[in-house]
Amino acid sequence: MADIAAYLVDDLLPEAPYRQWVLTFPWVLRFRLAVDRPLFSKLLAAFLGTVFAWQRRRGRALGILAGQAGSVSFVQRFGGAMNLNPHVHSLLPDGLFVPGDEGSATLTFVPLPEPTPADIEALTFRIARRLTAVVERLSVDECETAAVLERTAAALREALARAVEPPLPKPGLDLQSLDPEAMSAPLCAKVAGFSLHASRVVDERDREGLERLCRYGLRAPFSQERLSRRQDGRVVYHLRRPWPNAAGATCLVLDPTDLLRRLAALVPAPYTNLVRYHGVLAGRSRWRDRLPLPPGKDTGADSEPPSRPGPDSDNRPDPARVQTPAKSPTPLRDACPRRRRTLPWARLLMRVLFLDALTCPRCAASMVVLALISEPQVLRKILLHLGLPADLPPLAPAAHRDVEQPLFDEDAASAAPARSPP
Repeated sequence: MADIAAYLVDDLLPEAPYRQWVLTFPWVLRFRLAVDRPLFSKLLAAFLGTVFAWQRRRGRALGILAGQAGSVSFVQRFGGAMNLNPHVHSLLPDGLFVPGDEGSATLTFVPLPEPTPADIEALTFRIARRLTAVVERLSVDECETAAVLERTAAALREALARAVEPPLPKPGLDLQSLDPEAMSAPLCAKVAGFSLHASRVVDERDREGLERLCRYGLRAPFSQERLSRRQDGRVVYHLRRPWPNAAGATCLVLDPTDLLRRLAALVPAPYTNLVRYHGVLAGRSRWRDRLPLPPGKDTGADSEPPSRPGPDSDNRPDPARVQTPAKSPTPLRDACPRRRRTLPWARLLMRVLFLDALTCPRCAASMVVLALISEPQVLRKILLHLGLPADLPPLAPAAHRDVEQPLFDEDAASAAPARSPP
């Protein structure tokens, strides 16, 4: 999470205001999107294509010609209650990248006015109509959904059916009496089950806020700090906010097996890209090398190390590799390596937790690795001398479970009627 967010902020995203667009899908589609990756990719491309076209139309109305848009999208499969909720968080520059004069090789960012609630409502209607047409064109019906689910394991089908259910509200809560306008946020609209939220904006100078927003899109499905276990063995997961409102459920109480079912459903399929790049930020876009570099990238302060570092290089690039071209006031991206580098763990700890793991707590000097000790006897002496435990903690025995019936009976499940998601 921290490594990819640092790469996006330091090496990829130019200086510009960024708006987060959150798209959620109707309940009837979430069960299918959890297993049908091609359908999810087509819907994501249709959603971003609609937003890009809307931005370009607004630019042409303001006299901005040949404007280009781009996005970085984070695919999430989970909701706030560890429920199965495939949706997408997309970061889009709040403007367009416009080609400069013939002598300029880089794109120039031109901001667009902030959208109004009426713009978001009209855009959500257009997105819902286009995505519905994509679904209808691919003939998504119950038979085809059942055929897709047949290729998955029976236990996974049960996990998907359990995980898609939201937590139950408190008894006596009248959901029909809730005021939808009181629950809706600004710049948020909902049409035919499609929900679009676009109120979160990060200023162009707030790079730390942009990095936090990237971490939010890359976060884990649940927090271990909110997990606890009761005396009867059931697991309690405290929600970050009540569901669905202040009078709703504040925690989940699950059997250990039900918890595992929810977690299994949240695991993405192998080789699934959870970070998607579109528009000018796409890997094969002809405009990507012409984007301006992020702030501070042209100074070489946080760039990749050279391919052959010398003894006194201190992991810093050769200034000749990032020189500014003569015809352009902004350095080109092709002057820097395109391959993403991985930050060391020590820098990630300092960047996220503000913990300098390589500084001695006594003398404040930089620590270096002197030796790697692997002999068990030597390690035991050192640990005992330091007053630390030298033996591994004992493993707890497996919990005994007196079960007369199997946890999941495939024959009974095939004979039972199919459960439709709520």
